[in-house]
Amino acid sequence: MRWYPLALCLLIVVAGAAAAQDPGIELFEKRIRPVLVEHCYKCHSSDAKKPRGGLHLDSRDGVRKGGETGPALVPGKPAQSALLTAIRQTGERKMPPPPADKLSEGVIADFEKWIAMGAPDPREANLPQASLPQASLPQASLPQASLPRKRGEEFDFAAAGKHWAYQPLRETKLPAVKDASWVSSPIDRFILAKLESQGLTPSAKADKRALIRRAYYDLIGLPPSAAEVEAFVRDDSADAFAKVADRLLASPHYGERWGRHWLDVARYADTKDGVLMFGDDRVRPYAYTYRDYVIKALNADTPFDQFIAEQLAADRLDAKVEPWRLGAMGFLTLGRMFDNNFHDVIDDRIDVVARGFLGLTVACARCHDHKYDAIPTADYYSLYGVFANSEVPLEPPLADRPENCTTLGDYEKQAGPHREKMQKMLDSQYALLIETARERVGDYLLRVATTEPDHAETAIYFLSLAPTDLRPPMVHKWRRYLARPERAEDPVFGPWYALMQLPDLGFTKAADTVIRTWESKQHGSGAGEVNPLVAAALLGEKQDSKATVARTYGKLLTTVYKETKGKQATPEQQQLLDILTSKQSPAYFPKSQAWHNMSRSEKDAYGGMRTQFDKIALKMAGAPPRAMVLFDAADTVEPKIFKRGNPSVPGERVPRQFLRVLSPESRQPFGPGSGRLDLARAIADTPLTWRVLANRVWMHHFGEPLVSTPSDFGTRSTPPTHPELLDYLATTLKAEGGSLKKLHRAIMLSSVYQQASFDRPACREVDPDNKLLWRAHRRRLDFEAMRDTLLAVSGRLDGAMYGRPVDVANDPNNRRRTLYGLVDRQSLPGVYRAFDFASPDQSAERRPMTTVPQQALFGLNSPFMVEQAKALAARTEGTGAAEERMIALYRLALARSPSPLEAQAGLRFIESTQAGSQLTAWQQYAQVLLLTNEMIFVD
Repeated sequence: MRWYPLALCLLIVVAGAAAAQDPGIELFEKRIRPVLVEHCYKCHSSDAKKPRGGLHLDSRDGVRKGGETGPALVPGKPAQSALLTAIRQTGERKMPPPPADKLSEGVIADFEKWIAMGAPDPREANLPQASLPQASLPQASLPQASLPRKRGEEFDFAAAGKHWAYQPLRETKLPAVKDASWVSSPIDRFILAKLESQGLTPSAKADKRALIRRAYYDLIGLPPSAAEVEAFVRDDSADAFAKVADRLLASPHYGERWGRHWLDVARYADTKDGVLMFGDDRVRPYAYTYRDYVIKALNADTPFDQFIAEQLAADRLDAKVEPWRLGAMGFLTLGRMFDNNFHDVIDDRIDVVARGFLGLTVACARCHDHKYDAIPTADYYSLYGVFANSEVPLEPPLADRPENCTTLGDYEKQAGPHREKMQKMLDSQYALLIETARERVGDYLLRVATTEPDHAETAIYFLSLAPTDLRPPMVHKWRRYLARPERAEDPVFGPWYALMQLPDLGFTKAADTVIRTWESKQHGSGAGEVNPLVAAALLGEKQDSKATVARTYGKLLTTVYKETKGKQATPEQQQLLDILTSKQSPAYFPKSQAWHNMSRSEKDAYGGMRTQFDKIALKMAGAPPRAMVLFDAADTVEPKIFKRGNPSVPGERVPRQFLRVLSPESRQPFGPGSGRLDLARAIADTPLTWRVLANRVWMHHFGEPLVSTPSDFGTRSTPPTHPELLDYLATTLKAEGGSLKKLHRAIMLSSVYQQASFDRPACREVDPDNKLLWRAHRRRLDFEAMRDTLLAVSGRLDGAMYGRPVDVANDPNNRRRTLYGLVDRQSLPGVYRAFDFASPDQSAERRPMTTVPQQALFGLNSPFMVEQAKALAARTEGTGAAEERMIALYRLALARSPSPLEAQAGLRFIESTQAGSQLTAWQQYAQVLLLTNEMIFVD
């Protein structure tokens, strides 16, 4: 018998996991570089006239060389890094410098983590070789497109479109093979042809006990019982295994098993990630409706194109979906909150959509064109516009039919008044903020005319402002609006544009000349002409300074705004009103962004009300389920490129549309609304999507994917080991209507799937990593399957499905399947981390596989394991003599009877072992069986 604890103890010195990509580089690109661009580059980059302190933060060498006072950071040593001290504002130098606000605690934590990781930084240099995916082919044989582009180099989309992953799906010719007798599926021909080309042969068929156990874990994540194993062993019919596969595919547990795989991709978590959120405040009360949707959708074998559409735009589908399917949109809304920085929230949504469905790292193009793939920054902001025009409603819609929500009335008694209170505050704050922005236009103009830009104007937070104070971001919007070159010919601000160019010395005389020149152009109000009301106002008083000009404009705009309320405006007045009231006005923002524009005290109060609203549902055991959806914004705005990823520096406008490299020549912008449904349809139409999906399914059946980077099919990816097979699977999957169950069945009935897993040294010498699949991969159970198995064999597994999450990490008596355990993004339980649970911070392409001491210690000492050992031993009580009880114990635990040697050794153990403080001898032996490799591994 193979002993799991012994194996763990022998291997603890070689523990480790291979990451598919460098997490440090990813952290830098997503969390560090945007902060440097927004807050530091103005004073510490090559674009600054004279970088302060001689410090350049826009290159890796500049950061490490430092400035006049030495290096900005010491890789791997946050405590010794001056940069971290500066942004913490605990030393003499405080960055960003006052009056700008201190960076948030979350951002500071990101910098500390980045420095501790060695401060990986790809700028101005190729990535370190260790950060690149390890290719199975020599580096020279990788596509030329995988080399980094030079800065400023234009994309060659025609050449980029020839990348293997972007090619159309075509009917694949089945290869010829020598030993056709082994072939039981077209899949086998692709595998066998590769094996024969290397002089290899496939392994023998796995024995029936191993095969049924493999099928059970692959499809439902639970072990077969001894009776089920024996029934399959006795069934000599040709379709015996097909019947097992069909039964498992029809099981409701199928959705639970494969749903967990998709939840890894969807970065599912039950909690928020606010910096100061604790206890119930951090729980999302309706997150579980997305998990339940995934289970139900997979059990119903929802076509994958529909699965995509529901997760991106269930609210926009032509045929109204069942309420529970609205829960699908948790795919978008259950990501991190990023301290309510909605630019980062949108970035996270772009990332999960691109990695999850397309296998592309589109989010790398947020600040600059993608370094490797043909994804320009313009394409990133085209997708940004889709999600920027999508809003989270004040309260999610029901995820069930109202007639099924029997507690809806009780819920409304508590939630109704609170909802009204929130809506009232939102409406009043929005009205106040909008009205103030319009009435104080003169103060905004005065600030622009008389001050230089301030760091605070691009801050996410403004702390101590009263509701009627100027909003720094709105000052910044006015600066941009008035500085645009087209203002030089603007009927309203043309004179302003010219006057602001004048020197202060001799301003009055020069200003009079400018004003009279414009006054002579009062033939209309088009480009190059002047609005007569503007001309009259400027001539009506002496313009002796830029401040006076600003006051004159402010007085005019405010007067027109007040005088025309409730009245019909003249064309000249309407032209001025549009500057204050149109959607293009610097004074405008949609009601959905009222929260972002509130002062800190009002923002905190409103945030507290929203948290309390969530707690009403959380504390009510039978609160009606709700779907965490997005709705299209009432006002659609076309996105602009943010230069260097900085939202304070918008560039050219771009349409909302799909990625150019995956689109036909006649790429069309998305239609009305946000474009989420158009995006879903475009994703379903590209062959890349079906290749990515087929690769994921293959990976979970064989332990290894055909493409080693399941969430990156770009030019840096390793080419597939079996490209023709991947295309065959993708083509078949799409032709079968996107049915995952049909693909599962086809794979499982193939000879390659049914191979034994035993080692063959001659084959291993040729193909040590088994990439050609000359045998089955032996795999350790993942955390969910391991825990569920322990519950199942001990007779304690609770088969209840769906519903709110439960505490499976800290409650040894909890019997629910691990899938239903609460996933706390902020504080992932130690047992989850020890057993390689997927990080919910971002989309996970595959889980690492480590062997660490904590795993053995959990099996030996955890209260949960003790409870299972007791329960398993209790199931054998009263089964007869010791020999019969030993047989019963093996049949329950391992679904087989012990061999004579095992039975003899077990009985000797029982006779010679004293009861411990926690476990009797039989309970101790039950624990031994629960720890065996036979229990924890699948052959």
